[in-house]
Amino acid sequence: MITGFSAFFKNLPEQHRFNEYYARDISKKRKIVNKLKGNSGIPLSPPPYGYIKDPDNPKFWIIDPEPAEVVRRIYRMALDGYGLAEIAAALERDGVFNPTYYWRSKGTSRGGSKSTVEPTKWGHTTVKKILTLQEYCGDVINFKSYSKSYKMKKRIENPEENRAIFLNVHEAIIDRATWEKVQSITRGTRRKRPTVSQEPSVFSGYLKCPECGGNLNFHFNQGNHAIKFFSCQNHNSGLRKCSKTHYIRLEFLERVVLYEVNRLACFANEYEDDFIKAMMGRSAKVTENERARKQRELDGLLARDKELDGLFERLYEDNVSQKISDARFAKMSQRYEQEQGENAKRIKALRLELKKSEGQRMDIDTFLETVRRYTNAKEITRRMVAELIDHIDVYHVEKQGGVTTQHITIYYNCIGPFSVPDRRAIPKAEITMDTRKGVAVSYSPERAG
Repeated sequence: MITGFSAFFKNLPEQHRFNEYYARDISKKRKIVNKLKGNSGIPLSPPPYGYIKDPDNPKFWIIDPEPAEVVRRIYRMALDGYGLAEIAAALERDGVFNPTYYWRSKGTSRGGSKSTVEPTKWGHTTVKKILTLQEYCGDVINFKSYSKSYKMKKRIENPEENRAIFLNVHEAIIDRATWEKVQSITRGTRRKRPTVSQEPSVFSGYLKCPECGGNLNFHFNQGNHAIKFFSCQNHNSGLRKCSKTHYIRLEFLERVVLYEVNRLACFANEYEDDFIKAMMGRSAKVTENERARKQRELDGLLARDKELDGLFERLYEDNVSQKISDARFAKMSQRYEQEQGENAKRIKALRLELKKSEGQRMDIDTFLETVRRYTNAKEITRRMVAELIDHIDVYHVEKQGGVTTQHITIYYNCIGPFSVPDRRAIPKAEITMDTRKGVAVSYSPERAG
């Protein structure tokens, strides 16, 4: 009995090594399977709030109508200028179940901490997460996180360039243009907390200085709070990084933008064919051809990466079954890993290039529909600015021949700067304003090249 007991302890290290080898082997195979699934576009994570697994094909997602409408509401409120806390308060006030309790009410088990807050209590972090999920555009994003070792439970966030992104896999809850616009808003410049006498302008975060690239900050005249204006932050910082103030009155800016939006809408309605042709110029075609070339190269590299995974898996199994020697396994696996490493660098670079170009691609139909919604607009709204405008370059006033003129360039979403052609049906107006010094400033669009 004593001898057998001693032998049991004697063999413990060997048993431990076997168990560790087995766990490592299972972990490695699971990683290979997940990599194959993830690179084929199958979602590796459970569906987010607003989606459920497709009953006919559980590998993919379909829209869950009730929470999807809540998601759309959150995005609409974000476009209308509501903050995270305001959105959360509105949902709570209307008795909307938060995601945790919604899943619980449907009998869906989700991992993570079990919330003990009230069913209708929404946190601003939950709203923020919903406003940043690219999956709502219909995309699948795999490999968002990884683990350094099978011994560690902690997940580490994967850099964006190392993730596998597949566009338009399932039905979108939020159209891509809206999602991109909300991202630009939520990443927008931090503004001072509004006071009784200073409400933030709808243009805050949209005005840029073409001289230094900085933002124009919103101010009001200390002696007369009715006079509101923007000026370059780098000129006013005290460091004088910008040589000019790029001062512009808010009232003047509103008149200019409303004028240009009305002209753009009129051109889109009266001369639709010309409008579409102008949007789809040669430069756009060249950009699209280059994007297609990069996508073909990326698809080829991803296919080869998948093939190498399969080769490595078979090689590993042959080594375990002793069909090939350890030396042969080491030599071949090193060659495969080297090729995968080189491919991974190129895949990373291509994904970054494609992501950058994807945000610049023109969705003419969507933009045309958006422009038409603002036909005969009477006032500037926060939503109008968010949906139509990417940013506005404001140049410093110029004095020439006794005339003071200010150039402004509006960069529209999807199409960039655009000069509306002079046509008979398109209204024209002279926009001037008397400044606080009694000088009349007239508006001139900076002509798009």
